Amino acid sequence: MNILIVDDSKISRHVLSSAVSRYFDKSHWKAFKTFEAQDGIEALEVMKKERIDIMFLDWNMPNMNGEEVVDRVREHKEWNRIRIVMATTDGTKKDVLKMIRKGANGYLVKPFNENTIFTTLDKITARMASK
Repeated sequence: MNILIVDDSKISRHVLSSAVSRYFDKSHWKAFKTFEAQDGIEALEVMKKERIDIMFLDWNMPNMNGEEVVDRVREHKEWNRIRIVMATTDGTKKDVLKMIRKGANGYLVKPFNENTIFTTLDKITARMASK
């Protein structure tokens, strides 16, 4: 299981990475690795080299924002299976619906906590296990 965390905030990347590590340490998905990128351009470079299964993706970033990354991922045949969890400070219904229509599989509203991250991962990994 490879998880990519994409956020221009180093603190957000750290919080997500720590929570993801604790989650997978306690789960039946024992083999996992996390990768980090500070923007969409770096994320695409990581995806070219690594087989990513889950991506936590910030919506608002410089250089290439989350919406652009989702578009690129969903256009790419080999990446289309990646589960994308969008992270945003704007948790309005309109924004969430836009993310889902674009191809996100879930979302987190910042600031997030470990319980919210765990619940999101429970949903994503359950869908992955059932396929």
